[in-house]
Amino acid sequence: MEWNPETLQNLSQCFLHTLSPIPEPRRAAERSLSEAADLPNYGLAVLRLVAEPSVEEQTRHAAAVNFKNHLRSRWLPSADSGISPIMDSEKEQIKTLIVSLMLSSSPRIQSQLSEALAVIGKHDFPRNWPALLPELVSSLQKAALAGDYASVNGILGTANSIFKNFRHQYRTDELFLDIKYCLGIFALPLQEIFIKTDSLIDSAVSSGGSAANLKPLFESQKLCCRIFLSLNFQDLPEFFEDNMEKWMTVFKKCLSSNYPALESTADGLTLVDDLRAAVCENINLYMEKYEEEFRVFLEGFASAVWTLLRDVSKSPSRDQLATTAIKFLTTVSTSAHHALFAGENVIKEICQSIVIPNVSLREEDEELFEMNYIEFIRRDMEGSDVDTRRRIACELLKGLATNYKGQVIEVVSHEIQKLLSSFSTNPAVQWKDKDCAIYLVVSLATKKAGGASVSTDLIDVQSFFANIILPELQSQDVNSFPMLKAGSLKFLTMFRSHLPKPFAMQLFPELVRFLKAESNVVHSYAASCIEKLLLVKDEGGRSRYVAGDISPFLLQLMTNLFDALKFPESEENQYIMKCIMRVLGVAEISSEVAGPCIGGLTSVLSEVCKNPKNPTFNHYIFESVAVLVRRACERDISLISAFETSLFPSLQMILANDIAEFLPYAFQLLAQLVELNRPPLSPNYMQIFLLLLSPESWKRSGNVPALVRLLQAFLQKAPHEVTQENRLNQVLGIFNKLVAAPSTDEQGFYVLNTVIEYLDYGAIAPFMTGIWSALFTRLQNKKTLKFQKSLVVFMSLFVVKHGHAHLVDTMNTVQPNIFTAIVQQIWIPNVKLIMGSIEVKLTAVAATRLICETPALLNPAASNIWGAMLDSIVTLISRPEQERAVEEPEMPEGLENAGYTAAFVSLHNAGRREADPLPDIRDPKQFVVASLARLSAASPGRYPQIIGENLEKANQAALLQLCSAYSSVIV
Repeated sequence: MEWNPETLQNLSQCFLHTLSPIPEPRRAAERSLSEAADLPNYGLAVLRLVAEPSVEEQTRHAAAVNFKNHLRSRWLPSADSGISPIMDSEKEQIKTLIVSLMLSSSPRIQSQLSEALAVIGKHDFPRNWPALLPELVSSLQKAALAGDYASVNGILGTANSIFKNFRHQYRTDELFLDIKYCLGIFALPLQEIFIKTDSLIDSAVSSGGSAANLKPLFESQKLCCRIFLSLNFQDLPEFFEDNMEKWMTVFKKCLSSNYPALESTADGLTLVDDLRAAVCENINLYMEKYEEEFRVFLEGFASAVWTLLRDVSKSPSRDQLATTAIKFLTTVSTSAHHALFAGENVIKEICQSIVIPNVSLREEDEELFEMNYIEFIRRDMEGSDVDTRRRIACELLKGLATNYKGQVIEVVSHEIQKLLSSFSTNPAVQWKDKDCAIYLVVSLATKKAGGASVSTDLIDVQSFFANIILPELQSQDVNSFPMLKAGSLKFLTMFRSHLPKPFAMQLFPELVRFLKAESNVVHSYAASCIEKLLLVKDEGGRSRYVAGDISPFLLQLMTNLFDALKFPESEENQYIMKCIMRVLGVAEISSEVAGPCIGGLTSVLSEVCKNPKNPTFNHYIFESVAVLVRRACERDISLISAFETSLFPSLQMILANDIAEFLPYAFQLLAQLVELNRPPLSPNYMQIFLLLLSPESWKRSGNVPALVRLLQAFLQKAPHEVTQENRLNQVLGIFNKLVAAPSTDEQGFYVLNTVIEYLDYGAIAPFMTGIWSALFTRLQNKKTLKFQKSLVVFMSLFVVKHGHAHLVDTMNTVQPNIFTAIVQQIWIPNVKLIMGSIEVKLTAVAATRLICETPALLNPAASNIWGAMLDSIVTLISRPEQERAVEEPEMPEGLENAGYTAAFVSLHNAGRREADPLPDIRDPKQFVVASLARLSAASPGRYPQIIGENLEKANQAALLQLCSAYSSVIV
């Protein structure tokens, strides 16, 4: 694309039209730009347009956004994206222009170009862009000299974006060389601007400077702090160690000084708090990583942070400062310098002045509880990565308890009693005190290693439950004080394993009642509590609660669960649906229960089919359907037709409308239904079978495992229909396609193994040459370990189902004597790597039959092959899996990874039950030694010699031991 007035005009028009509210011109402009993006020098042309002062600001801003996104996708596109990269010559010109252009732009455009520059920096800096840092330093020094803080902050913002990449990279020599290079050029100029800006702030504050003058200075200091964090993150640089006092002096001043001109306005206070939060993050880094060098400053900072926290209001705008400051104190509390907290009443004061104020409910918490229940639960119950004040304050107590457990328990227990006493004086007004007490108990409970069980030293759980929690759960008004109800349900969920079963059983009806609460959080917590209770295990791994325990109120429970999905905003409540799934997995499913449940589930399913939004909720719907079908039909197979009547409309809607998110689920449910049917299958199923054979169905990689599962069900239940009208040829065409690619070869073997297992040999025989050709071609093209092991399992299955003679003959029709070559090169080295009890039995038995029955291996000329195979068999049956396991070097390739829609998610409750192809053989070890004993009896003296020459010493000993154990002798 050449840069000329015509290009300027066309691009300007296009970018102007992309801002149009009218769809047609907007889409046409977007199409034009998308096509132009493939042309050489397109990025350069857009950058020149951004620099053109004659073009309107909004058009140039749109161009800057487009330029940034163009660089993101094309600076270094992935090899398989099909996107053409920007040429090297164009890249060099862009790098030459971008810094000066960014600095001369308006703030809106500057921020876009700064991000674009960071994109380039991520790939090219510092090795392929050595000019960048010197140019930034030179510009920074000029801007600082001129007092131009708009430019200073633009440069610092860019440097911050680039250096941020250093924080979370793996520690390598290359990384440390890059950091060293940046420190050599940027550390001193950074320190100079930081010290200079600090003195400008001092002057402005002492002379009563305005907020407008102070804001850019504070923004500059915050950016310097962020860069400081990036440059110090991996290791303590010598420069910052030598200059630590200069930095720490300014840091402490930021935490302990007041700035009335800024702090009197909301946005000014936010700016000051942002700087202080950045300082707290820096001192926390030094406390965590460089404690020894930092210790001389520690006491002063601990005091400053403590004082600061007392004054930080509960306003949500100050959350970031509060959480970073508390984190710093937490780090100190678990360090070698925890003695700072050993003084008399220190822990009490921390609890009263920092912890309790930050754990107490705020208006913002109540708003979140009412307006956004999903986010509230995510923060409150699931421990999201958002650092809430409540959680961080409790983390501080846990930190203090590391070294002062007794004191913390005494102080917090006393505070809990005070809170509960305050509540009891006026429950209607002081209910937040009770909420705070419950929150402290729940948050300070500790999980026992390796389980869901929790413990606490703060209270006697059963007494606290009876006196404090139970009154809330027995309250007849499920809608009164909903936050207290939610806290009480959370307490019960947390301490569920502490409550004796008879006591918990009395509570089940109350939990069922709370499903009718109008509060989304309350009915979600009630559902979650029921779901978690049903998972409780007693010693020995036995479930504490079984079907008989919930039978008395099962119908009411299911009714309330489905009714809860009708509350506004709970139509796709994943906690409710997960509870439905869990209850159906435990309950005894009679026809009285099955009818309403399948009706409720299909009604929900038909709704979500219109617009699938919540992947977790949707997964639990399909799991619920699968578990209901499985457990109801286990009890009464006649229910299958009722399930088909209910489910088929939804499943057909998914197939007809090609609802990509749901197709893998639909195929798995259909497979489950096919497997539950008795032949012959109805025409409805056979229509789906024909759809399954169409190549179009197999194009999406996310569908493949589910389609294979369904195909296996048809091969098992309708083998006669499969062999009609060229269908087996189509099935084997699918196998061919799957087995050719490393990403789907395992799925190809699932198809092939099912063909071998369920179809008569007469139907398979004409296709065997083609099957072997496909397998040997793949073996030549890409011989992965996974493929070789799958091939051994397939050949073993063939031997036990159709005999060694057919195996040898069909293989050798492809190429004379290939059977012997495959045995030597594939079978012998890989059979000892097979894992899984059924697979180990299958392969051990098949390999034994080969060496005991196959003429080619019984020939004296093949003695060494015979001995090598036996050596592998003995390894397979005598050594544990961990000793035989081999790390697979290859990575899966070729599968799309486009997120939710492309990924296959297995339905646990619709899983295929693995059939044992050798049900008559109980013990493979016994089979091996008995077969060898019979064989050797026909040729006495021959086999002990072969064994002595070919088996490892350890395997000879193992074989002798096995013979002794099963009273067999190899003569």
